Amino acid sequence: MSKSKNNNPKSEMWKLSLTLMVYTLIAGVLLALVYQYTQSRIAEAELENVISSMAFLLTDESGNEIVPLDEVKKTVVSKRSEMGKVLYKDGVGSVLSPVYEFQTEDAKYYIVSGYAVGYGGNVVTMAAFKFDESAGELSLKAIKVLEYSQETPGLGAKISEPSVQERFYPISESGLKAGLKVDKDAGKQNLEPEEAKQEGVVKVSDVMTGATITPRAVVNSLNTMYKFMREKYLGGGQ
Repeated sequence: MSKSKNNNPKSEMWKLSLTLMVYTLIAGVLLALVYQYTQSRIAEAELENVISSMAFLLTDESGNEIVPLDEVKKTVVSKRSEMGKVLYKDGVGSVLSPVYEFQTEDAKYYIVSGYAVGYGGNVVTMAAFKFDESAGELSLKAIKVLEYSQETPGLGAKISEPSVQERFYPISESGLKAGLKVDKDAGKQNLEPEEAKQEGVVKVSDVMTGATITPRAVVNSLNTMYKFMREKYLGGGQ
């Protein structure tokens, strides 16, 4: 009877190594493709979120577009590569690039984004500032809180509600100059929301009971944005 040949251990090892290398290469290519596809989808979703938020901010009280949506989209896409970079810090908040500018017949509008530290992380806010060129006044028209995912559900996370965000605007320059404060910090919980705005106070104690840190983060970011616009972007304050 003939004896069967023993397999060469070195040959088997090389085969196993080659097989593993091929599988690893295929897996790596597939992961890279999935990552690229996922990142592309995430980037597109973020872009759409910016566009929809800006469209909201650039709508008047009657629901009419202050700036046509096509112009908003074109402007956002043209500045896509600038998104997310820090333009300015003041030790309290940060301003992110880019600053979007829109000229209308009666005023110029600036869309600015920034963040300050909340309870669980950065709270990112986008704001529309209206610059009355004839009067030289810069007012806060509206805000949209973009990121609050680490804030406490039922408390700080209530900042996502439109009825809560409406407490932050509109505010004239006389209210912005002294620095915005939440009503608890200002000691003015007795004021009505609209009355509070005239004094640069944001009343949230009645709608965000027990949650001061998150609205304070929004206020801090808005103060930083206003300071940046007046001191760095518009060439000095009044």
